[in-house]
Amino acid sequence: MSRKVLIAESKKCVGCRICEQWCSLTHFGTINPGKSRIKITRLENKGINIPTICTQCSKAACIEACPTEALSKDPKTGAIKLEKEKCTLCRKCIHACPQGAVSIHPTDEYVLICDLCHGRPKCVENCPEGALQYVPVEISDRLYRSLVVDETAKGENSRG
Repeated sequence: MSRKVLIAESKKCVGCRICEQWCSLTHFGTINPGKSRIKITRLENKGINIPTICTQCSKAACIEACPTEALSKDPKTGAIKLEKEKCTLCRKCIHACPQGAVSIHPTDEYVLICDLCHGRPKCVENCPEGALQYVPVEISDRLYRSLVVDETAKGENSRG
């Protein structure tokens, strides 16, 4: 079975933040965006919503940056795993993440990073617009390439 990854299509995101609610509810039993591992940022000047997600990088910079080995990869799902008791909150993983997908728990002293809900991401299951998907890495590569080509074409047309 192929490794699967989360992908987000900003153009489909309506900013409902249901993904944030399901994430915090699943992990903490409460609806609290501060405890969500996914973040939605609204760019008012462009009229778009940007989901910030952990893409479970094959060579994860967050894991490499962690001096206490608190982060590792789940061999089954490819998700980043955190051993809370090893986390010193040094923030090196936060600075190393190219997506900006690592955050700090709002009240406890450890980082929050997507664990893919043990292979069944609730954010994906509950996204009403299909902006979030959990797909084999080969499909994500093709989809991202098509999105980049699509965005490049739009940029050229607007200059024209």
